[in-house]
Order: sequence, then structure tokens, then C-alpha cells
Amino acid sequence: MSWLILALASAIFLGFYDLAKKKSVQGNAVRPVLFMCSAFYALLMLPVLFTGNCQSLPWQSHLFLAGKAMIVGGSWILTYNALAHLPLSIATTIRALAPVFTIFLAVTLMGERPFAMQWAGVAVCLCSYVALSLAGRKEMGHFFSNGWVICMVLGTMLAACSGAYDKFILQRMDFEPTTVQVWFSIYMLLWQFAVCAITWFPKRKTTTPFKFRWTFLLVAVLLTVADRCYFLAVSNPDALISLITVFRRSSVLIGFVAGLVLFKERKSPLKWAALFGIITGLCMIALGK
Repeated sequence: MSWLILALASAIFLGFYDLAKKKSVQGNAVRPVLFMCSAFYALLMLPVLFTGNCQSLPWQSHLFLAGKAMIVGGSWILTYNALAHLPLSIATTIRALAPVFTIFLAVTLMGERPFAMQWAGVAVCLCSYVALSLAGRKEMGHFFSNGWVICMVLGTMLAACSGAYDKFILQRMDFEPTTVQVWFSIYMLLWQFAVCAITWFPKRKTTTPFKFRWTFLLVAVLLTVADRCYFLAVSNPDALISLITVFRRSSVLIGFVAGLVLFKERKSPLKWAALFGIITGLCMIALGK
């Protein structure tokens, strides 16, 4: 299957994953939610490990996979907390800017040279970000001084770092996609358990109470499928991580529309203009020659 088709499939599942994630953290304690979602994710992947379908790895290789879990885990902590406090239509639109950061990493670290149209696409995305900030100011006060907006931006930057890291371990170190996903789920569970035990459990009676929801399982299922498509796409020797990231971020369409329709968030012409601008910029990045 074409790696672009796999990237688009991943985007569709990511879009619905964002909806389940928003429902999971809404009015809930974020860190135990992360732990529970990670636990379900690991449980879904354990049968693959026990059936012997993973490649055998030396302990040095496990350090790379543990490092990936820490990068993504940091991104999750930032973005899940931000998502609990931001309108979904704004949060998902910020997340759609990940390809801009990915291109920056590709240029500075991987020696890639974007075409002129791709640079123009980056400029369009940045202008759209300004439009989004103006829409967000009406809804939340000053956009760039909002701590949750900053968390979402930082989490998005970490996600972009993870994308570049994935290309390194899957294409240059020849890890199998299944092996990466299985061990990533296990190390992510350990990482989220440590964070939850240290930072939330001792203060659980004085913070937002934790409520178990079956959407945690839905989050894990959707993420498992989305990650499977994603890892298979990145492992293709011809795959370009910058384009994969662009196509994956098209999941913003689902989250944006759902935020306005299902979560009854404020409709704003500037939001639509920002979304249209970001999609246009992403298309320019993807198709630029």
C-alpha cells in the first residue's frame, strides 16, 4: 500500500482520536487519563509481543525506543493538558502547524531543501496562525500569553521532533514498524505511570477528581490503528517525513468541525479563515516543486 494512502488513513483515525481524547479529558484529571489510555494501548499491543512477532533487540536499541516514548510522552502531557482547557477547534488548528516545525527540522538536521512553493506554504501557515490568534483573543483573552496555548505549541513542537526521530529509527536504524509500536506502548505506559505516581497521586484529593470513562479504551483503539498506519508509512524507504506529517495533520478537519458542531464552540469567520489558510499552506508544502 502507498505510504501516502497510509498517511491519509492515519489522519482519519487521528481525527476521531482527537474527539475521543477531548471527551476523555473534559472535566477530568489529565495525568491519570494519560496513564489509563497508555495502559489500554499497551494491553492492545501485548499479544503481538507474546506471539513472538517482534524482532529481537539488544539493550542499546531499547534506549532509542525509550527515548521515543519520553519525547511523545512529553508531547502528550502538554497537549492533553492544553486540550482540557482550550476549545477543540483552536487546539486542533494549532496542532496542524506541526508540519512547519517538521520542515524546519528536515532543513536544519536532515539536509532537506524545500522548494520555493513549500517555503510559501510555510509563510501562509504562519499568517494563518496570526489569524487564529486574533480569533482566540476574542474567545480566551490574549492568545500568545495564554499558558494553555503555549503548552499546545510546545507539545506540537515535540511531536514534530518525534516525527524526525521516527524517520531516523525506522529508515536508518532499520527497526521494524511492529517492534517500534509494541515497545513504544510499553515504555509509554511506564513513563506515564511514573509521572502519574509522582505528580498526581500524592495531590489527588486537592486537584480535579479523576473519572473513569470508556472513551479511554476508544482513545487507545483509535491511536493503535493510527500509529500502525503511520509506522508502516514512515518505514517505506521512499517516504518523506515532511509529507507524511502534512497529510497526518489533515486530521484537523475532523476536530475543527466537531468542535463547532458537537462541542458547540464559538463560530468565528477568523477561525474558518485560519483553517482554510493552514490547509492551503499544507497543500502548498505537500505539492510544492
